[in-house]
Amino acid sequence: MLLLAAACSTGDEPAADDGPVRPVTVAEAERLANVRFRNFDAGSRKVTAMYTDQGHEVTLKGWFDYTTHTGYGLVSADGRPSARVVWDGRVIATTSGDRLGKPQTSLDGWRVGKLDPLSSPLAVVLTVLAGLGADRPENPLLIRQGGALWLREDAVGERPVTVFAGPVSPGGGDEAIPDDGAGGGAAPSDTARPGSARADGEVTPEASASTPTAIAPVDPDAAGIRYWVDQSGLAHRVDIRLGDDWAVVDLEHATWSVPPLLEDVDPRPSPETAEDDG
Repeated sequence: MLLLAAACSTGDEPAADDGPVRPVTVAEAERLANVRFRNFDAGSRKVTAMYTDQGHEVTLKGWFDYTTHTGYGLVSADGRPSARVVWDGRVIATTSGDRLGKPQTSLDGWRVGKLDPLSSPLAVVLTVLAGLGADRPENPLLIRQGGALWLREDAVGERPVTVFAGPVSPGGGDEAIPDDGAGGGAAPSDTARPGSARADGEVTPEASASTPTAIAPVDPDAAGIRYWVDQSGLAHRVDIRLGDDWAVVDLEHATWSVPPLLEDVDPRPSPETAEDDG
């Protein structure tokens, strides 16, 4: 995915690694390959994202339903709620509001537009969240070829997790395409940022599941995303790079679903609107 938001100010860097950073093993790549599928299998997940934008502490709270590929949330700046958002991987709808409430059933009166990850740090976070679900596991081989790294063992609350840096490229290719929110596009681990290294090695079939193989340069700062993953491959937190800073996103179990409100929405202006705008 394209993770670009250089305008962001300072943010909370994830904690320092406890041991030597290394390429993921075969078994670890298989666990990472399940991240998107585990979200899809879980359905709706509660999300809380926090980051700093131009000196303001921004928070997004809500849900993303990986069955309908639709999210609903409330955006706050410095503790003051400012807007509600509904989004998928291609479209965003916004309206003013200071309360979240249950997921919407209609977008009458909302402003709708294309979700462009180049437009703002919020758009980057929303795009990445939309791409964290798919109806099948990824290819572990491509994850290893792309340079995924083991960073450390840690915990989210009392739950033990492993922290991984996502690949800097999808199997060594040059693509950096946001997911379309419907299982297409790049995997969430297929992230890149300008100037990031590309994988240039090969995987041998006889590599063992416990022995890491140096496939791409070991550079944790080249990754655009970090996953906090339990043994089953379920992510409980992701860190999303925003320029030199990070957005921290917690993912929790949720019981509410979000209707596919944007399924048939065309974010392009109608010919009449475009003509009126000159």
